[in-house]
Amino acid sequence: MKSDFKVLIVDDIAQNIEIIKTFLEDIYILDSAESGEEALEKIPVFKPDLILLDIKMPGMDGYEVCRTIRDNEEYNHIRIIMVSALTMIEERLKGYENGADDYITKPFIAEELEAKIKVFLNLKRTTEVDQLKSDLLALFSHETRTPLNTIIGMSSLLMDDDQLDEDTKSTIGMIQESGNQLHQFVEKTSFLCTLKSTQTIEKTTERFLTQLENTIVSKRDAMAAREIRINHNIDSNLTFKGDWFMIYEVLGYIVDNAIKFSPEKGEITIAQKQDGNKIIFTFSDQGPGIPADWLNKIFDEFAIQDIMHHQKGQGLSLAIAKHVMRLHDGFIEAENGPDQGAIFLLGFPID
Repeated sequence: MKSDFKVLIVDDIAQNIEIIKTFLEDIYILDSAESGEEALEKIPVFKPDLILLDIKMPGMDGYEVCRTIRDNEEYNHIRIIMVSALTMIEERLKGYENGADDYITKPFIAEELEAKIKVFLNLKRTTEVDQLKSDLLALFSHETRTPLNTIIGMSSLLMDDDQLDEDTKSTIGMIQESGNQLHQFVEKTSFLCTLKSTQTIEKTTERFLTQLENTIVSKRDAMAAREIRINHNIDSNLTFKGDWFMIYEVLGYIVDNAIKFSPEKGEITIAQKQDGNKIIFTFSDQGPGIPADWLNKIFDEFAIQDIMHHQKGQGLSLAIAKHVMRLHDGFIEAENGPDQGAIFLLGFPID
């Protein structure tokens, strides 16, 4: 069965086009152009997924065609494989510099060309699925904000009504709590979508201890409910550059996680160490630790080890933390303590 993947073949020699067509015509939807100018005219009509682009052509050469395509954001999804008899590494590098995704030299082996195209076909499918997930999450976040605000706001008003009995207020409290939980999920979902599309962040220099202490204060009720203590040994003069709104969110997620899995009257220890040009913060709890086969999965989006017993918020918080640390050129890792408990490590580059 022929794929709906569209391939545009661009070469000024008709015979070369026909040779490639014999390899691919039973597999993909094909079109061709015998000049760079003709290729640019066909792109908005044919809408190719991939272009096989010759370099040496009269008029616009392959480099210029590639550069022109990359200058148009509407064509960002198009993959470009340059096809040329030029074998020098400088020529390949020039192709990549102008926006090519891959390079194949003439004469090529048909199986190699088909294999390269299959790679990009699979990448296209993966990209489409990822984009669909992001679009759905963004739509969900947008569409649920107004009804959630109404549910939370109205339940708060009802809780203040002195004419209602305690049983009724208890039921309203459950509605309010559920609304707040869903609202937090929506906010995290929206934040994750933003992070995935963000490439740059605004950094300022702040004291790390200030942000950590603010985080601990915000978790005071949760700590008191289970008599959990937090001890830290953080240099009060330590400062570095970062997006502190994002870092504060990450600290909240990590401390939340430690509280959630700590035993009653447990202790959470926060420490720092320096490794070269990185400052590393460790968050250690006395909980059950993390199963070995789960250590590499907990930072995946929506990762849930046990759907019947998962903790609310799990599967988004740590994924968000991973993206925030990526934007800071840092890292987040998890490991088990030598005796018990889990240890989360946050590493930030410092000047």
